[in-house]
This record gives sequence, structure tokens and C-alpha cells, in this order.
Amino acid sequence: MIKHSTRLIDGKFTVVKTKKLLSELLSYKINYHQMEKFGNEERFGADSEHSAKRIKELTEEKIALANWISSLGEGERISITCDIKLKTIKDEKASK
Repeated sequence: MIKHSTRLIDGKFTVVKTKKLLSELLSYKINYHQMEKFGNEERFGADSEHSAKRIKELTEEKIALANWISSLGEGERISITCDIKLKTIKDEKASK
């Protein structure tokens, strides 16, 4: 099994920068799944359950995050650490 780790975010941010950074990151992921869903519908005539589920989850997370950030004072600083951990896995679909 091959593993890799990437540090995506590591720092201290103002409330405004935190909101902008995380909102844009979540928006990018939502857009990715919207395009994936659209592409699957156009190419295969099939809805992507995974993308639809992720769009809903990410949208809810974006709202919850915005609410949490709104509850903070303007002078607060937020520490963010975001690691991405990768490992190879056996593709069950490919082996069938």
C-alpha cells in the first residue's frame, strides 16, 4: 500500500480571511460535483448519486461554517490545519 500526505492549509487567519478561504474551497468542491453530476447526466443519462449526496453535504457544511464564523468576533484569529492523507486501495469495481 502506497501512502502520501499533503499539507493543504497550515496557518493562523483572521475571521474575514478564514471565511473567504474556506467558503471558496467548499464552493470549488460543490462546483466540481455539480459538473461531475451534469457530465454523467449528459454522457450516460444517469444521475450521479454520489455527487448529489456530496453537493447536499458540502452545502450544509458551508452554511454551518458560515454560521460558526459569524458567531466570532472580528478580532479573533483562527488556526487552520488541513492535511490530505492519500493511500492506494484496491478498486472493487475494476476487479469485477
